[in-house]
Parts: sequence; C-alpha cells; structure tokens
Amino acid sequence: MHCSGGATSYNRRPRRVDGSDMEVHVYDFLVQGGTTMFILLGCSILALTIIFERSWSLRRSVVIPDQLASEVEDAIRREDVKQAIETCHQSHTAMGRILWVALGNRGVSRPVLKEMLEEVGRQEVAHLERFIGALGLIAAISPLLGLLGTVIGMIEVFQVISVEGVGKADILAGGISKALNTTAAGLSVAIPALVAFRLFEARVDRFVIEIEHHALRFVELLKGER
Repeated sequence: MHCSGGATSYNRRPRRVDGSDMEVHVYDFLVQGGTTMFILLGCSILALTIIFERSWSLRRSVVIPDQLASEVEDAIRREDVKQAIETCHQSHTAMGRILWVALGNRGVSRPVLKEMLEEVGRQEVAHLERFIGALGLIAAISPLLGLLGTVIGMIEVFQVISVEGVGKADILAGGISKALNTTAAGLSVAIPALVAFRLFEARVDRFVIEIEHHALRFVELLKGER
C-alpha cells in the first residue's frame, strides 16, 4: 500500500499555469496597486510607443543617408548645382533639407548663409528631438509615482494595524507587499525609459554634429574655398 501511494506521488505532475491564470495574476497585481498602478501602466505604454517611434524615425538612413553627401558633392564639383538641389529635395531627410537651403541660397554672403543654416539646423534638431522630452519626463516621474503608491499603501497598512493590532503578521506582510508593488512597477518603467532617453539624446547629438560638418563643408565648396 505504501509503495503504491509512493508511486502515485512520484508520478504526479506539477500544475500547469495557463494564459487565463496569468491574466488574472496580472490584473490582481494592477488592482492591488490602486490608481497609481494604472497610471504607471499608461506611462509604460506611452514610453514603449515613443521608443518604437523614435527608433524608427532616428535611423541613419532617414536622417543622414550615406550616399546623399557623396552624390551632392559630386554634383557640386561637376558644377551641376541644379542636380544637387534636386537630389537634396528628393531625399526627404534632415540633411537633405539643410543642404537644399544651402544650395538654394548659394548667392548670399558666407556669414548670412551660415546663419540661415544654423536656423534651419535648429528646426531640424527640434524635429529630431520630438517626443524625447516626454520620454525623459516619464523616466523622472515614474519612480515618484511608485513611491507615492507605496506611501499610500503603507498608510493603509497602519490603518489596519490600528484596528487589528500587530498580532496578525500575515495581514501586515500582505499589505506591505502590496504597497511595495508600485515602487517595483515605477522602477520597471523608469529604468528602460531613462536608458532610451539617454541613447536617443546621444544619437541626435551625433547627427547634429555630422550635419553641421557637412553643411559647413558644402558652404566652402559653394564659395570655392575647396
């Protein structure tokens, strides 16, 4: 009898967790965190949307195509400015728009042309940095929201203590665990958002430096200094 019972216990398989159980667990996790947790959920969705959008929009092929500079430079050296302007106009990129302004105003003095390029460059930088500030804001406020949720949860725990006393450790432990969930959620949102924010900032800075370099070089080419 004992052997049979042992065999039955040995062959018993662990319970499988299906998708519905997981969904219930996630929903309970959100509900336990209260309103703050749902705000953090919205922040995480917004942050993911911005990360995917900026990752797609800040590709090098979209901002500074490798072949654009060489094609424009070859056209200028052949003194085919019309072809160079057409190439910039058809590129639909940040660099193409800046070079298009430089080529279209090639008759003005060099200081004036530099000022025009700087103005267009600022506009393009603002376009490249679109939504990145919002990502930085999410990275900054998410830990604070998590901390706020934890403080609210701890207040509720102390209210339970005032009613039930300190003798029920399981109730206190459960309440503290629920309170700390929002802090964990806030950090889980903030850390990836901060990393993406810094990476996008560095990428935009590199693009700006490279575009300025190409723009100044083409100004010198237009003025016959190279």
